[in-house]
Amino acid sequence: MRAQLFETLTVLRPFRDQIRATVVAATALATAAVVTTGVVIVEKSTPEVKAASNSQESARVYVALGSSYAAGPGPRRLVIGPCLRTKNNYPNQVAETLGMKLIDATCSGATTRNILDVPQRAFGGRPQIDEVPSDADVITITTGGNDIDYVSRLILDGCGNVLPDFLKHSPIRSCRVGRDPFPEPGRSAYLEVERSMVAVIDAVRLRAPHAKILLVDYPPVVEAGKPSCARLPLQPEQVAQTVRIFNGLAEATARAAQTTGVTLVEASRAGAQHTVCSPTPWVTGFTPPVPYHPSEAGKTGVADLVIDTLRPSRAQQAGSRTGA
Repeated sequence: MRAQLFETLTVLRPFRDQIRATVVAATALATAAVVTTGVVIVEKSTPEVKAASNSQESARVYVALGSSYAAGPGPRRLVIGPCLRTKNNYPNQVAETLGMKLIDATCSGATTRNILDVPQRAFGGRPQIDEVPSDADVITITTGGNDIDYVSRLILDGCGNVLPDFLKHSPIRSCRVGRDPFPEPGRSAYLEVERSMVAVIDAVRLRAPHAKILLVDYPPVVEAGKPSCARLPLQPEQVAQTVRIFNGLAEATARAAQTTGVTLVEASRAGAQHTVCSPTPWVTGFTPPVPYHPSEAGKTGVADLVIDTLRPSRAQQAGSRTGA
């Protein structure tokens, strides 16, 4: 039973900021979480920004902004610094493939406001936009989920469904049966996310007026009507709610891209065949170290979408050669 407790805390630890308001666990439990956590969290006053090496001084500058779906938290051996970025997140894969210099400002737990103007502790107490230079060539933005507690809700739902009885009645109140940790977002919440994304894009464009901006949305955890599995311990209504919330977020992201004229990279569409219970999931299930986040295949899948968007098509290349 002690092992189950440690495994549960390992799952929840990376999301301590999102669930802090709902957790009143004893100091001993918190200590256990630190000891057994599946990720490395190094306290630093400033974030570690990874730049892809490139021998050419004229390499294009690529800036990645966003939350954990861009930072790509995962196994300890891959984690870089307190923002839980991984060395193989989609920004790193894009930069390596296209030979660009990467400024990775992504940070787990970030909201749109943390990109724009609200400092984030894990990011050294400053907003991500401070990392955008005026000469940036490409900027990707993946955000919005934390504004509406998308993944936090999923984790806490799973927690309440699978924990042993002694923990369901423990001081960890978010894990009690029948407790809905967050109300479902209403229409106004999605409109606010859309407005926040537009504000982020406008601010980024002011700082880097010549950059190509890509708004990269989230791959889905589950699709309506698809069979469930052990990796997705959600009740039918929780599945339906997850689908509604995801669709609302994807639609808000698409509207923000249309309003601002930036390029939308639809991981939401491409990932529909790669949900948690599919044979080739792009998102992990309710498993440590980080539940409901991009898998190794998911990071590569999203990276490929971005790469395909940035590379000129064969038709464009042929037209350029012939002067068409």
